[in-house]
Amino acid sequence: MKTKQALSDLYEAHRSGLLSYARQLSGDSVLAEDIVHDAWVLFAKQPTQAISSPASYLRTIVRNLLLTRGRRAKIERVSDADFDVVSATVADETSSPEDVVAAREIMTCVMDALDALPKRQSDAIRMYHFEGMKLREVAAALDVSISMAHTLITEGLAICNRVRKEGQ
Repeated sequence: MKTKQALSDLYEAHRSGLLSYARQLSGDSVLAEDIVHDAWVLFAKQPTQAISSPASYLRTIVRNLLLTRGRRAKIERVSDADFDVVSATVADETSSPEDVVAAREIMTCVMDALDALPKRQSDAIRMYHFEGMKLREVAAALDVSISMAHTLITEGLAICNRVRKEGQ
């Protein structure tokens, strides 16, 4: 079926309907002309013997081209933004030097509190939170039950949390 005359007849038969469809989707008659032309170029490159409904296939190409163009336009609107304008609206997430010093002081107090805990409790917290051991591994290392390891960690963290809150 892919003779020049047959393709030309097909184009002429469906052109006005495709233009109307593209105008309806895009709201722009100039863009609709471009899209229908691009759709036709893509369609003409395809082996049309396997296409049972060329009109539906062309409408699908038109819709997909419009979707692709819309996505591209959205990306271009974002990438064309003035860097200074965009960067002025972004919040500065860096901490002030005062905040850094205060956080370090609180961390020092918490670590001192951790060191002041009984050795078994301090070891349980360090193994669980700093070394990433599982609760059953902590219990085995300290030769205590899992519930006892959990109690050691929970009570120790409560003390450290109280110290942290006092430091704020």
